[in-house]
Amino acid sequence: MPEAELITTSAELERVAERLLQADAVAVDTEFFWERTFYPILGLVQLATGDGACWLVDTVRIKDIGALGPVLASPAITKVLHDAPQDLGILARATGASPRQIFDTRLAAGFAGFGATCSLQALLREALGIELSKAETRSDWLRRPLSANQVRYAADDVLHLLALREKLLASCASDTVRAWLCDDLARMDDPAAYQDRDPRLMYLRVKGFARLNARQLAVLRELAVWREAESRLRDWPRGHILPDDILVELAQAVPADRKALAGVQDLPRNIPDTVLADLLAAVAQGVSVPDAECPQPTPDDFVAKRALKAPSDRLLAHISAACAAYNIDPALVASRADADTFVRQLTEGTAANHPLTQGWRQAFVADFTL
Repeated sequence: MPEAELITTSAELERVAERLLQADAVAVDTEFFWERTFYPILGLVQLATGDGACWLVDTVRIKDIGALGPVLASPAITKVLHDAPQDLGILARATGASPRQIFDTRLAAGFAGFGATCSLQALLREALGIELSKAETRSDWLRRPLSANQVRYAADDVLHLLALREKLLASCASDTVRAWLCDDLARMDDPAAYQDRDPRLMYLRVKGFARLNARQLAVLRELAVWREAESRLRDWPRGHILPDDILVELAQAVPADRKALAGVQDLPRNIPDTVLADLLAAVAQGVSVPDAECPQPTPDDFVAKRALKAPSDRLLAHISAACAAYNIDPALVASRADADTFVRQLTEGTAANHPLTQGWRQAFVADFTL
């Protein structure tokens, strides 16, 4: 295996970045720690080029990796990653650059006759006959010095990516399939994909939101906006600010003052006064939302869902049969949730803007009828 060079200074990083800017393609991976913070803590960035050169950028010692920004953003350099979105989000935040020209080997695997959810280890074994050790999967990437096993593991994650890309492209059944792959890869050039989620939509990720009525949802939305801002400001996990069950309890209780707030059963008693004031302000904001602007509850109609199952099953079978002709993974076309919403919208006559009617996917449902 080629020797990986550990990069520990800004000057060394700038030298590597200059070299990478001359490359046609660069393999990229990251190692990070993410347990007690809102944002992942980056520990290592792995980079490799087609000539076998490999660098491990020590982001514990180099706090500013902005020098990699021009590489990440260059449309002339293909960045090859496996299961790219999370790594790209971390790198976009660390470098301040919006990624361009991405090749995701996990996504490409689904177009090349392999599963679209393959791990890198499984994909390298199937596609190239290469067996990777995963002994350091749960390693502490913030501890220094790195062990020889950690260095080897980290380098292995990028050293084979460029060869894997070529294999996957060659394994696509036709130019048509390669064009579909390129269409999906092009979505990764959208800067919006690497921005923080809209705080006003975070209430939809609160466990238990579906049992609330419209007014309670308006209150929950404001509470979730407040929690999101606090989480980002403090760099704490959302649940460390306030867990989901307490947000839901507050939305149900709709406390108007400190006395009512004290009656919320599971609310911790040691919360600072400033936070109590913030919670009451968020509740009041939710109460003040006009009825017409309150979020509408999602109906949980068991009978309607059962009625959708048979046509959704037929749609998925229809898609699976069509995918077999192109040797692509049906999961690339539609998930169960996609099929359910498409069938429901077909029955309502509102499917014109569904993702299955857009781009290359529309060919797989064009002749499907209820």
